[in-house]
Amino acid sequence: MKIAFAATIFFLIFIAFELAYSLIKKPDSRVVNKAVARYANGLPNEEEISLQYHRKFSDIQVFNSFLAAIPLVGRLDEFMQQGGVKMLAGVFILLSFTVGAVLFLCCSLLLQPLPISLMIAAVGLFMPYLYLFHKRRQRKAQFESLFPDALDLMGYSLKAGHSIMASFRMVAEEMADPIGEEFRRVVDEINFGRDLASTLRNFSRRIDSNELKFFATSVIIQRETGGNLVELLMRISEVIRRKFRFREKVKTVTGEAKLSAIILLALPFFAGAAILILNPRYIQVLFSDPIGPYAMTIAIVMMSIGSFIMYKLVQLDM
Repeated sequence: MKIAFAATIFFLIFIAFELAYSLIKKPDSRVVNKAVARYANGLPNEEEISLQYHRKFSDIQVFNSFLAAIPLVGRLDEFMQQGGVKMLAGVFILLSFTVGAVLFLCCSLLLQPLPISLMIAAVGLFMPYLYLFHKRRQRKAQFESLFPDALDLMGYSLKAGHSIMASFRMVAEEMADPIGEEFRRVVDEINFGRDLASTLRNFSRRIDSNELKFFATSVIIQRETGGNLVELLMRISEVIRRKFRFREKVKTVTGEAKLSAIILLALPFFAGAAILILNPRYIQVLFSDPIGPYAMTIAIVMMSIGSFIMYKLVQLDM
């Protein structure tokens, strides 16, 4: 326990230095501004400028190189962009380790057994990632709820005789975030030389929405083969609205079953808390007996696996 305590202190000091460095140094994260600076410096014409809004993982070069060699970190950074989290992936990872280390230290100071301390630390370690998934889902839902209105606005703009670029700019100026923010990125990328097809593909990767992928594919095909773009946008908007109405019906039908599952999952924890208050001796065996912490860990793991399976069973892939 003393070795684990000392290692945790050392790790916290390292994290504090990294976070302090990242917060004090505020680099220009706008890729478009960097592209302008490179053009102003008179670089050779054959050097291609990337406008894909790739972000580095850390302000410390060694740590950034280390994270860049891990594929999962790139996936995490993609999730952070989809969730609209304005933070470097390296800082986010260190923050999650900080939460776990602080909880482990608190449990150690309270003289909790090592298995319980490790279990609580593991929960704290994954809490930021649960928050990230929540933010990603929330931002995706906000985007999809506003997306039909954005398509209608684009259609009205095209009917008035504007170009598709002008319709993108109108959506960027008139619509609320995250629609406005993402369309501003699209306008910036096109203005600085990216073709429409690659810009829309990059757009669909940033949001990871089936509706947006459908829109991007349709526009790319229309640009290559021709057709009535206004009618295409209106039809896509109507299809998306029908999917939303069907999805709400499914939520209504499955709402009672989901509520029952939540109550059943929460019941053991509420029952344990009630027994701990009313009759502490009865439940203290779980903490005093050496097998108790392992039994609680196994129970929580099995409940987590069961919850995940039930969650996957009720998900509607549309």
